[in-house]
Amino acid sequence: MYLARDKNNDLYLFGRKPVRGKECWWAEGGIDGSYLKMENSLYPQVTWDSEPLLVALVIPAGEGSEGRV
Repeated sequence: MYLARDKNNDLYLFGRKPVRGKECWWAEGGIDGSYLKMENSLYPQVTWDSEPLLVALVIPAGEGSEGRV
């Protein structure tokens, strides 16, 4: 997964490495739901001028176990 910030400061999490457009980052397959808008105040080190940041989702042991809601 990758974090990338558009020129207007919107922050997104992408399933695959996005491609830089004129004013925003694009998912490889276009607008296909493979990205998620994030809170803009998070990860200030990710800027429009930086490359997408490779990130990992970590689920702590015991979380998401069968029978838990």
